[in-house]
Amino acid sequence: MTLQEIRRVRWTEENRYPFNPDLIQNFQSLTLNAPITIIAGDNGSGKTTLLEGIAAAAESTLISGEHMYMDQSFSSAFELADELKLIWSIKTGNGFFFRASDFITYTRSLANMREEAKITMEEIKKRNPNSREVLPYERTYYELRHLYGEGLDKRSHGESFLDLFKARFQPNGFYILDEPEAPLSPNRQLTLLAMLHDMAKQGARFLISTHSPILMAYPNADLYEIQDGELTSVSFDEMEHVRLTKDFLDKPERYLRHLFD
Repeated sequence: MTLQEIRRVRWTEENRYPFNPDLIQNFQSLTLNAPITIIAGDNGSGKTTLLEGIAAAAESTLISGEHMYMDQSFSSAFELADELKLIWSIKTGNGFFFRASDFITYTRSLANMREEAKITMEEIKKRNPNSREVLPYERTYYELRHLYGEGLDKRSHGESFLDLFKARFQPNGFYILDEPEAPLSPNRQLTLLAMLHDMAKQGARFLISTHSPILMAYPNADLYEIQDGELTSVSFDEMEHVRLTKDFLDKPERYLRHLFD
């Protein structure tokens, strides 16, 4: 294991974000016993706030490779991070914090970087075919092609999403993923589940917030549900998302009747 436990060591009593969600006010500790720990809860329950604070405390990088402190939108996450203590067995430099909302911005950035490197390469070679000035641009261009092929922007949203994970996952990393299922079909969620399993066998550890019963079904994952503003350990069948999904699929007309009457 890498990260073993997150402990709350201070409590700010100010009634403001990021300290005012019930989950944050009540949070005391979270032990990571399993390769994959999953947190589920309704929208607005504080999942993302907690994960951002943990990621800031872990000094996680973003999927882009930038440190979180370079993004001013995470200033509140670092306020919460100051109140957390992380217990590591071995602190790893591998891993990242990922929000599904960051994906499109990052893929556009990669596409622009690849295109700029290609254009600069061509301009330099026109001026002087033997110039060594072209080398760093060639390296950037071919490294991006090696990692992502012709480009994440050339494939479907779900396919490029999985390509990104495949390229960036490393053994023994610690990954914090906030709703990674957002752009994925159920079939692609199964693919992601298989990728998580492959990486877990190579020592990677995951802390994931999700609404997906498919991800929640990972064997022997530690499952937590936010109930009355607190993290509660539950079994797969006890998860509200799982029970509601099962009930809806069994008798959709029962739910639709109430919605459309």
